[in-house]
Amino acid sequence: MTDWRLHKSMQGQLALYKGDALVADRVMPVLAFPFSAPEESISIVDEYSKEMAWLDRLDDLDPESQALVNEFLAVREFRPSVLRITSVSTYSTPSIWTLETDKGPCKFELPSDESIRRLGGRRLVLTHANGMQFIVEDLFALDKRSRQILARFMA
Repeated sequence: MTDWRLHKSMQGQLALYKGDALVADRVMPVLAFPFSAPEESISIVDEYSKEMAWLDRLDDLDPESQALVNEFLAVREFRPSVLRITSVSTYSTPSIWTLETDKGPCKFELPSDESIRRLGGRRLVLTHANGMQFIVEDLFALDKRSRQILARFMA
């Protein structure tokens, strides 16, 4: 456990403290490895992206600070999980994909074949034209039609 602490201001901003001393009043947690190690290697940066603190693990913080980091990361690292690919507009790119996700149905634009990346093992990330990412946690857990669609784009 470190003596770093985080508090939420009345304006909804995070403030970083070392012991009782205020270090920075507008900070944001950033994951160094959001896919492979989401609870490790966390940088606390100020509003200018200058690193103010480094945490090897989330549980280095007190429970209140951990909850605040998780709350802020839930917004920053929003990546719906793909449950099923309902349809694609065309088998060339760019194409419009209709998905069922753990956050509900959605449509997104796949700008190029390179917007589908393997994360290792059975995991994939699909990146929307606007940068938003969708995660396929287990390629082989998807239904047959979804796997066929992905195979056409990944060939």
